[in-house]
Amino acid sequence: MNVHPAPPAATRMDPRIRRRRIEVRRDEGRRRLRILVALLGVVALTAGTVLTVRSSLLDVDHIEVEGATHTTPEAVIAASGLQLGTAMTKVDETRMLPAIEALPWVRRVDVRREWPGTVVITVEERVARAVTVAISGLWAVLDGDGRVLAEVAEPAAGLLPLEEVGAVPEPGGTAPGAGAPLAVLATLPPTLASRVTGLVAGEGGEVELKLNPRGTVRFGSAADAAAKVRAIETVLASVDVRNLDVLDVRLPSSPVLTRA
Repeated sequence: MNVHPAPPAATRMDPRIRRRRIEVRRDEGRRRLRILVALLGVVALTAGTVLTVRSSLLDVDHIEVEGATHTTPEAVIAASGLQLGTAMTKVDETRMLPAIEALPWVRRVDVRREWPGTVVITVEERVARAVTVAISGLWAVLDGDGRVLAEVAEPAAGLLPLEEVGAVPEPGGTAPGAGAPLAVLATLPPTLASRVTGLVAGEGGEVELKLNPRGTVRFGSAADAAAKVRAIETVLASVDVRNLDVLDVRLPSSPVLTRA
């Protein structure tokens, strides 16, 4: 009869190893719990942010217009297309600019958001430089670029009239025929401009100045403007202008004077 040996007794685990394994499992559990809590926090924060952004707490509550003198705030706001109650996150500043800048008096615009619910539109307006007769028979007010700013029955003091500039568009358009006289006007010092009663656009970009009390200056283009201005001032300071007919300074080194 064969006799089989009894199996060896189960090896007992060292208590220190058991404790260490238990600690490792507990550490892993705590680490998983921390990760889970962090993920839940991110989800809660994201959800809260989305709800806040979409809530009425961040809607446009106030629209402020700054710098508009000739343009009404209502016109600026209407051109912007912005409405109260619009989400602040949906305010697109760049899309508003072209429509606002199309308003006759507006040169530049800045739009900024002031959280939580205010949009500020800052306008830089154009400066009136001259007037000319519009198709309507009213005076068209022009800036230095020939932009038609408005049509008025009586122009403001200090705005010189331009003649023969061709067809004048409605406010917001640009009168191309006014370019040459406006360029010359920009070169005149105040002392000389105060003696000018108007500017006349001629052929080839040439310009004439009408003087007070009488006489005409053939100025030509705005080229060599400083020399032409000196020639005009020198002649006017040394002659009797009461019988002046034409002063030609197109060649400023050799001005030509014609008397009536």
